Amino acid sequence: MTKPKKIYHYLDDTMYLPLLFILLFVLSFCFEDITTLFTGYGKIMVSSSILLTDYFAVGGMGATFFNAATVLLFNLILLHILKIKYNGPIFAGLMMIVGFSFFGKNLINTLPIYLGVFLHCYFRRVPLSNFTVVTLFSSGISPLVSYCVFGTNLPLYYGIPLALFCGILAGFLLPALVEGALAFTGGYNLYNVGFVLGIISVFFYGIFNLLGFDVNLASIIDDTHRIVLILLLFVICLLCILYGLSGGKKTIISYFNLQKETGKLISDFKINYNNKVIFLNMGILGLIACGFVYFIKEIPVNGIMFGTVISVIGFAAYGIHLRNVLPVWIGAFIYILISKDKFASISTCMALFFVTSLAPLAGEYGFFIGIIAGFCHLLINPFFIEFQGGFDLYNNGFCAGFVAFFIHTIYNHFNWRKKLLQRFKKIEK
Repeated sequence: MTKPKKIYHYLDDTMYLPLLFILLFVLSFCFEDITTLFTGYGKIMVSSSILLTDYFAVGGMGATFFNAATVLLFNLILLHILKIKYNGPIFAGLMMIVGFSFFGKNLINTLPIYLGVFLHCYFRRVPLSNFTVVTLFSSGISPLVSYCVFGTNLPLYYGIPLALFCGILAGFLLPALVEGALAFTGGYNLYNVGFVLGIISVFFYGIFNLLGFDVNLASIIDDTHRIVLILLLFVICLLCILYGLSGGKKTIISYFNLQKETGKLISDFKINYNNKVIFLNMGILGLIACGFVYFIKEIPVNGIMFGTVISVIGFAAYGIHLRNVLPVWIGAFIYILISKDKFASISTCMALFFVTSLAPLAGEYGFFIGIIAGFCHLLINPFFIEFQGGFDLYNNGFCAGFVAFFIHTIYNHFNWRKKLLQRFKKIEK
């Protein structure tokens, strides 16, 4: 007689994110009444959403969770229509979408960009499924759309067409530029699309300045929900770990094998490792992140930081694990310790988590190079938000692209010379 399966044995790739949608949807109605929720949701829709706009401060906690739920649901429906099979990049993209729905993304400012990617595929006569990952990450430039309508002070009959044009153009250009960016960064920047979106944002920022529009960086933050958000993150990560450990000894062995992966793009962990290993990886990384925000009191806990942690742990299926993340985190902490500002800037706190974008450098070149990468990222990151005007939500991906290019190019140059010298010595002997 066969033993009955436990409930978690019925989970497959298509169920985790729908369950996350249900969680977000239920949480929406736990903090505010329906009238307040939808009033706040309306405020989120008409926000300029420029970095750094905490939707908790704009629309309230319930409305923000509702926004994340609706954006996730839309993308799940889109993937279902396209009949896309879930993999590491898709999972990471969806988690990134959820995370940034707490500070910058909503349905209104996402749709024109998706339409631009669709038109790119239409004119090239390729299926949209070929650029699914690019489509998911493309919404990183969504504040561009919101700014055109709600941040330029133009009448709606000018602002809406301008938003549609800019959003569609950004989405249309993105797939072509992503291919070149991968060669530029060498595959060592996990947030590669963020790098491209930063470049696109720079051009739009320059054009808006030329036209006389004021593009002002936002600093709208609500830090009044610290305990609730930390507890929620802790519970999510703990559930991930418990689900992972349900796989027993095999899962633990596979988890240690996962640590040998470099994480260099394109590293789809879901190809070689089962879901329990991925979720164990997510939970462990998430608990460490929870430890940062709980024990380091200077780190504010708001919609921005909550979304940041959610976004980062999604990449546990697509490039990051404990061994390649620790060096870049150490490098980031070294910078913060010697910096006079410490954790005073919310962008610095975000960079501490998103420095994980450079984890493949540590995975490929070792612990010391990882420390250098983390330090360099925090060193130059403050300049990049102003450089791109706040339109690129994935600002750390923009910064990490230059760090990855600099380090891997220099390293390979001198490593090549070392190999060449060794060959000459062998010839002399």
